[in-house]
Amino acid sequence: PHAHVTKTPVTAAEHHQPMKVLASFFRARMASVVMSASGGAARSASTTPLRVTGMPSGPFPVGVTTMQFDDPTRGRGLQTEIWYPASPETADLPRNKYSDYLGRGLIPGSIEAAEEEDAIGGYRDGITIAELDETWPNEAVRDARVCDQCTSPWPLVIFSHGSGAFRASYIYWTEFLASHGFIVVACDHPGSARYTQVDGEVIRPGGARSKRSQMEADRPADMLFLLDCMEDLSSKRADSRFAGRIDTTRCALTGMSFGGWSTAAALESRDPRVKAAILQCPSLSMSGSGTLAEERQEMEVPVMVQLGTEDTVIGEAGNEAGRRYVQTHNGPAYCVEVVRGGHVSFTSGDLYNPKYGNGIGSSCGSLTKPGTQYEPLKIEEQHQIINSYGLAFLNAHLRSDAETSPGMAASAGTFNGEYLTANHFGDEVLLNAKP
Repeated sequence: PHAHVTKTPVTAAEHHQPMKVLASFFRARMASVVMSASGGAARSASTTPLRVTGMPSGPFPVGVTTMQFDDPTRGRGLQTEIWYPASPETADLPRNKYSDYLGRGLIPGSIEAAEEEDAIGGYRDGITIAELDETWPNEAVRDARVCDQCTSPWPLVIFSHGSGAFRASYIYWTEFLASHGFIVVACDHPGSARYTQVDGEVIRPGGARSKRSQMEADRPADMLFLLDCMEDLSSKRADSRFAGRIDTTRCALTGMSFGGWSTAAALESRDPRVKAAILQCPSLSMSGSGTLAEERQEMEVPVMVQLGTEDTVIGEAGNEAGRRYVQTHNGPAYCVEVVRGGHVSFTSGDLYNPKYGNGIGSSCGSLTKPGTQYEPLKIEEQHQIINSYGLAFLNAHLRSDAETSPGMAASAGTFNGEYLTANHFGDEVLLNAKP
């Protein structure tokens, strides 16, 4: 059985003015839907691709809220972000600020701690939270009213961050999915996150909880614990905002790097609520015994592995383990490989540092041609590849009600099982589809 859940909401932040979001290259065709206020909650699906996602927003505005979930059986608290479809008026409200993820600095010294070089400050020399407050180009609105005009609960996506990362550093993925009618949940894994706050204290890596074996035990358990928490929010009405609005029987586990391995490890629980999984540049050859791809027991749940051919972090052994994971899977399985992508392609690291490296920037060290440089595909275009195939996979395996759910025609009408079987990006993608 999973752990008992207690919840402590974080103080809601004030609304702030949005940054103008720049348009970028967009190739995939997006259907447009307009729903009336009485008939559904969807807005007109934008045709303007966003800098953050490489694609237009989906049919729903996005809200975001921070909560702490406490697992007393493990003595572990998880600061957690929830992105969700929001009510129509959200589209005209001021956007979330970066410091909202940090509790607006209400904990004395917390902003200064975030700016240290081994915390958020490590994303780029000299970066400050004040700068990020001015430049962070998210579309979400802090504590926006949850969409209450939808008749069906939304599928759930749980995301696990990479080692030494931060829950908010993947908004290209989390916000995008919420705009397409998913509840998206991401916690900081204490001991593995570069920065988090629990019970009014700043927590950084170090100590017993940062030992590799402990992190490998904690992270998959965190993901399944969050699934229990979301079930409580929806079914037990622990939070009126989400009561009856989360379908935890249609859950996908997703994660990047160490989070990709954590996703695969959590699948081994064979929780019947988990209907799909996406592993982004998973550390299958590095984490655990390095043999999960070969020794796993769960081989039926639909999976997608997303890789960067030039990923110098997991390297060729990691990429090969990801390919093998798909090739040996019995159930539906897909491998989407961004040819001119690297490890950090599967993050929003570009929003901190446009020259971050390993998939972000104009020149990065090559894995396939050691000792040389390669020019990564523009990050917006990489995110378009990742998001379009990821969305199609989630629509195909978590949604059976796409034609009747408000606004979903704009999403599942284009990004669906049929989309998964074709290469839409030419030489920029390697696709192995096993429907």
